Amino acid sequence: MIDPNNRPGGATLVLTAKSANKIQWFDAGTLAHLADLDMPASTHELIRSPDGGKVYASVYGGGIFGKNKDPDRRIAVVDLASKSLESTIDVGANIAPHSVMMDASGTLWSTAELGNAVLAINPTTQKVDRIDIGGSPHWVAISHSTGKLFASFKTKEAVAVLDIASRKVLGTIAIPHGAEGIAVSPDGETLFVCAHWKGVVHVFDVRAQMLRKTIAIEGAPGEVNQLRRVRVSPDGRYVCASSHVDSFVAVYDAARLKQLGGFATPKAPMGFGFAPDGKHAFLCCHDAAITLEFDMASARITRQFPTAAGCEFVICY
Repeated sequence: MIDPNNRPGGATLVLTAKSANKIQWFDAGTLAHLADLDMPASTHELIRSPDGGKVYASVYGGGIFGKNKDPDRRIAVVDLASKSLESTIDVGANIAPHSVMMDASGTLWSTAELGNAVLAINPTTQKVDRIDIGGSPHWVAISHSTGKLFASFKTKEAVAVLDIASRKVLGTIAIPHGAEGIAVSPDGETLFVCAHWKGVVHVFDVRAQMLRKTIAIEGAPGEVNQLRRVRVSPDGRYVCASSHVDSFVAVYDAARLKQLGGFATPKAPMGFGFAPDGKHAFLCCHDAAITLEFDMASARITRQFPTAAGCEFVICY
């Protein structure tokens, strides 16, 4: 099954360089720099449109979670063929949109960090529905097979669960040690949630919303509060988790939930993208302005290349 939010990669990389207020393009094969696009403000996350011709990019504003003194209110629409800013969607208030995902119907979802809500956006009409979830969400993940959306709270030990069709909150899932990065397997049946202040990833059955297993991030046990991110490869074989403060990445066999290995990274590892060969992945190292390519089976770095400042999120298309 292909997850529309995590499709098999292609020949080109597009990434956000949020501190430089840029989106950048690179050749996925040669790693050559292809183009830059100046953005209206600090831009954090990307998701491709259903037809693959555009990316929607969250314009978060000037700051970090909890210290965003100049929050923005826009989602940028970027045309991939021309590498240009096509338009922006106004989400209605300065509520710092961050995580962006598409559902199966073509609705664009975004977190509204300063609005204690998630947003359901019609990209064609630009109509925005705001759903209050009772806390400040930073990331969302979507299970297409079950029609559920999950939103992680950085300030609570919980993940909110929404029904996509009705746009109603179904409840919450308790997350020990705080909720951070979040991802769903391509088949929509497994939810992965990184802890905020412990080096673990919690694994849940999506339909039952029950904990299956908690897996350690061996090599990054740090209990200091830190940003951790998790993504599943498009073929569902690998799970990759990054630990921001510990500067470490772990790679797991998704079927066995067993860590295959891990490696130290340049400062502040963040978002993952996946190469078309099904073997390699890319990782943005935010503070170092470096993106790594690594082999998932061996959990070893294979290549790296410099980016503009603050690389956060990458897609291979």
